[in-house]
Amino acid sequence: MSELIVNRAAPALEPIGDGWSVYGLAVPYGRETRVSDDGREFYREVFTYGAFSRDAAKGGRWVNLFLGHKGDDGDRFLGRCVGIEETRSGLFPTFRLDRSHPAAEAARSGELTGWSVSAHVYRSRTVTRPDGPVVYRELCGLSHVAATAAPQYAGAGVMVARDHVDVGVSPTPRLDALRARGYGQK
Repeated sequence: MSELIVNRAAPALEPIGDGWSVYGLAVPYGRETRVSDDGREFYREVFTYGAFSRDAAKGGRWVNLFLGHKGDDGDRFLGRCVGIEETRSGLFPTFRLDRSHPAAEAARSGELTGWSVSAHVYRSRTVTRPDGPVVYRELCGLSHVAATAAPQYAGAGVMVARDHVDVGVSPTPRLDALRARGYGQK
C-alpha cells in the first residue's frame, strides 16, 4: 500500500451563507493528469468513477482539511468533513472550517481555493499506450485534503463557501443520545 499525493486547483470561489463551510471537487474522475509522487519522475493517471465509493458511502467523517501536507496535524487542522458525495465527474467533500485557526479566514475568503489530496491506493491498473503508460486508479481511500494557495492542477478545489449543511443521519447516534441526556455537558 502506497500513499499518493495529488495537487488540484479550482475556479473562483462563490460565497453563500456564512462561508464557514467549503464545498468543492477533491478528485476529478475520468481526467488524465500528469503527476509525480517525488517531483522527479512523472506519469499520467486517471481516477475512475467509483474509486472513492467506500469513502462516499461512509460519509468521510474521518477526513480532515489541513493547511498543506506537512507539519503538525494540530497546527494544520482547518476543518472536518461534514459530507462527501461521489458523482460521475468526481469526489465532492464539504468541510466545516475551524473558525479559531489563523488561516480559516483565508480559506473562507477564497485565498486557499486549491485542494490537494492525500490518498491510499488499493487497486490500480496500468494501460500501455503508444504515447506512454497511463495508471488508472480504481480503488482508493482518502486520507486528508490540504488547502493550498498555489495548486498544481486546474479543475479541482473549493467551489463554494457556504453555510453549514445538515448531512442527515448522525454518524454517532449513541453519542448524540448521551449529549441529549446531559452527559459531557459542563
